[in-house]
Amino acid sequence: MPTRFPFDKLGECTKWFSKKLGEGGFGSVFAGKLGEERVAVKRLEGARQGKKEFLAEVETIGSIDRINLVRLIGFCTEKFQRLLVYEYMSGGSLDRWIYYRHDNAPLDWHTRCGIILGIAKSLCYLHEGCRRKIAHLDIKPQNILLDENFNAKVADFGLSELIDRDQTQGNDDDERHARVYGT
Repeated sequence: MPTRFPFDKLGECTKWFSKKLGEGGFGSVFAGKLGEERVAVKRLEGARQGKKEFLAEVETIGSIDRINLVRLIGFCTEKFQRLLVYEYMSGGSLDRWIYYRHDNAPLDWHTRCGIILGIAKSLCYLHEGCRRKIAHLDIKPQNILLDENFNAKVADFGLSELIDRDQTQGNDDDERHARVYGT
């Protein structure tokens, strides 16, 4: 189980959420430092889950430790606050590099192939290697993070759908698609 942090400690480590790294559909991510370790703290907004469901999901995410998945270090659940503490990825998100923002140089072919392979390995693990399959449902360049050596790691997989291994295909997939996409 990842470490449970008090809200005040995460507030202090992020300098009270002053340095925003990014923003997504589930909340904003802030830079922080716990001791000597740099971290990324995701502050969930409009949490749909109760405390019990949130903790169950944190336990599932926290049990996954793969080289191509962003590692969950800890969490906070105080009153209505829901925060997730992840390892910091110094290369930022893939969209920053493929769209040539911030005067970044284009990625060479070898680096691109390595990134694609890392993404493929992580998705294969989520779909086939976990005790419960995890359908990411939101793969996009903003959810692919890079370390200082351009190794790719998939993020935001914990806020996806957990699927029991014995769940049948077919109608269940159609129902899940309808729930996710509103069709």
